Amino acid sequence: MASTKRYDAVVIGAGHNGLVCANYLARAGLSVAVLEARHVIGGACVSEELIPGSMWSSCSFVQGMLRPEIISDLELGKHGLVSKSPDVQGLALWDDGDHFFLHKDLDRTLASIDKHSKGDGENFLRFASRMKRFGDVTRDVLLSEPMSRGDFIKLFEDEGEHELLQDFVFSSARELTEKYVKSDRLRGYMNFLGMVSTWGGPSTPGTAYVYGYHAQGEFDGILGRWALPVGGMGAITSALAASAMAHGAVIRTDAAVASVKVSGDEANGVVLASGEEIDAGLVVSNADPKRSLLTFLDRKHLPDRVRAAAEGIDQKGSMARIHLLIDQLPQYVGFGSSRPGPEHAGHAILGGSIELFEQAWEAERRGTFADDYVIEALIHSITDPSVCEPGHHTLALGVQQLPYDLAEGTWDTRREEWLDCVCEMLFRYAPNLRGHIVGRNVVTPLDLERTYNLTGGNIFQASMVGLQQLLDARPLWAAGHYRTPVTNYYLCGAGTHPGGGVTGAPGHNAAMRILADLRGETNVRQVRTRAGGKTFIDSIMETGIGQRVGYRIAKSRGFRSLTKHLSKTKR
Repeated sequence: MASTKRYDAVVIGAGHNGLVCANYLARAGLSVAVLEARHVIGGACVSEELIPGSMWSSCSFVQGMLRPEIISDLELGKHGLVSKSPDVQGLALWDDGDHFFLHKDLDRTLASIDKHSKGDGENFLRFASRMKRFGDVTRDVLLSEPMSRGDFIKLFEDEGEHELLQDFVFSSARELTEKYVKSDRLRGYMNFLGMVSTWGGPSTPGTAYVYGYHAQGEFDGILGRWALPVGGMGAITSALAASAMAHGAVIRTDAAVASVKVSGDEANGVVLASGEEIDAGLVVSNADPKRSLLTFLDRKHLPDRVRAAAEGIDQKGSMARIHLLIDQLPQYVGFGSSRPGPEHAGHAILGGSIELFEQAWEAERRGTFADDYVIEALIHSITDPSVCEPGHHTLALGVQQLPYDLAEGTWDTRREEWLDCVCEMLFRYAPNLRGHIVGRNVVTPLDLERTYNLTGGNIFQASMVGLQQLLDARPLWAAGHYRTPVTNYYLCGAGTHPGGGVTGAPGHNAAMRILADLRGETNVRQVRTRAGGKTFIDSIMETGIGQRVGYRIAKSRGFRSLTKHLSKTKR
């Protein structure tokens, strides 16, 4: 079929990174077309009516990592993005009713943790200060050309932070949390972030980095804070799409790409599954790296060694998202009420336990289901009632450490069995929900691949455990700077630096790389600089006396404005 139009750039995939990349290219004056295989934009950052009468964030469901620089650059507020941050940010709950809260107000958080485990409030504050220090050292790594492993390590060496490097990069999530807190349950709660889409367990080296990567997210300039977009996560991609179209970009849905056109050694367009051809000066793929390199390219266009490396990209590690429409709020054990309360507002971790995470890892390796799981739960409708009709609520669950391949059967044949088992686990924490689930939906690891085009069901497109597949080695050395071996063919998805999560950073960085190449410049212009060295507060918090004084200040309600100021990320 003849080509219909020529663009300066074609972006494959209207997930958030593809849309971020398209925005920056369009704002630079390029004619851009974004091609989405599905009937709806958003990729894994999408809102869908999965159950009649209710809107759901199908996969990702919290805005905490989206870079504020991108929100500002692309004027997402102007284009409709409104997000609300609940006062209760987190709930840790066990089936005997034991619990604690994470609040926006640090003093209330520390009081809740101390009530749960005396002395761990101060320990948690010490951990949080080191987490903030890790974020300060590495933050500008996110929005920059990927550096080498040696240069990344040198960042810490130059700051005299060898211990920080070991704790948050090379250690396991278990080692990291055991160093800072004494409560087994608090450790179990904290280990969750290290298990996200991980092929491993709490003792797996490198899972501390997965934890640190997630925990340095922010909202309203506060480290670790998150929010919910009104209307679900699709509000982010809708705003990105509106911004891109306002600058001339064209976005097409139901436009699945079958292959990238290559003439000589240069990409010059794409062929759609329909047979339609679209010409372009350059092609950018937001698809996962295996799909981008092994499916979209003819075998002859990649050297054998690169093809072999692409086939070896580690994409193990998956999860599932469960959506439950309920006509009664959970009456969580230990609370005794199903009326709206603080226990319903935050991101809840039910049964946080290092032992359960380790057991789930054993089951994951065997390709089986664990007897019990740690479950994350979020009721979006408490913060944003627009997502369902009055009298109902949207309860979304998440289960990590799931195998893509099952030893017996498939996810299609065992979907309902597994969903029933997880619901039974949920009823231990909220017994009243039995009989009050009016609709349910599950996105399995197989669905993540089949529906959302994430090979192997890995939401990060490639593993993030260990430096061997990070920085300029992400997803592989031959494509570690967004360029592929095919001239004018680039990658911009989560499988590139710095990695997964709804950050927008890969899309931003790829666009900066492309624009630099179009200008004929070797180096990407660094418009953002690292926020400098250790502050006085950082130094004080490294001493025993400083930690005790800091804890007294932080737990005092009268110093809330000061602790809020000190919690802000450095610019």
